Amino acid sequence: MFRVLAALAGASGVAADVVINEIHYAPDVKTEAVEFIELYNRGTNTVDLSGWQMTRAVQFTFSGGTVLAPGGLLVVAQDPVALKTKFGATALGPWSGRLGNEGDDVVLADAAGAIQDEVEYKLGFPWPTVGEPPGYSIELINPSADNDLGGHWRASVVGGAGPTSTLVLNQGAV
Repeated sequence: MFRVLAALAGASGVAADVVINEIHYAPDVKTEAVEFIELYNRGTNTVDLSGWQMTRAVQFTFSGGTVLAPGGLLVVAQDPVALKTKFGATALGPWSGRLGNEGDDVVLADAAGAIQDEVEYKLGFPWPTVGEPPGYSIELINPSADNDLGGHWRASVVGGAGPTSTLVLNQGAV
């Protein structure tokens, strides 16, 4: 019964605690595998991401013991080693697939398959234009905002390109 209620909650439009907060889909150097997606836990409880998946544009399954603390940020990368080399950020990954430079659909589903968050970004207004040097990402201006609306995103220019977070997990996770 719990899984049924959880699936209904995910489909009801109730805001999920874990949201897609930043997307780096068009690196400045097109041959570098440094795409990433940042998740943010805007809730007040730690969320167990074990078995959760990113689907559609990219495919990634979170391993057992992966948790995200309240207010925590977690980065999943196309190639974690390349991301660490370029930006100094620690990330989970790699994923399979690739983020489209003209737009794409990023889905975050829980272990039961219920969609917890989804962003269908596009190239151009009202979405920020990124991808040319220095290769900025797009980031949500407020984690409480509807992240499927282009007007709620901006080019990530504070502090330069790259994720503004590091991997945040509880001790003993992953």
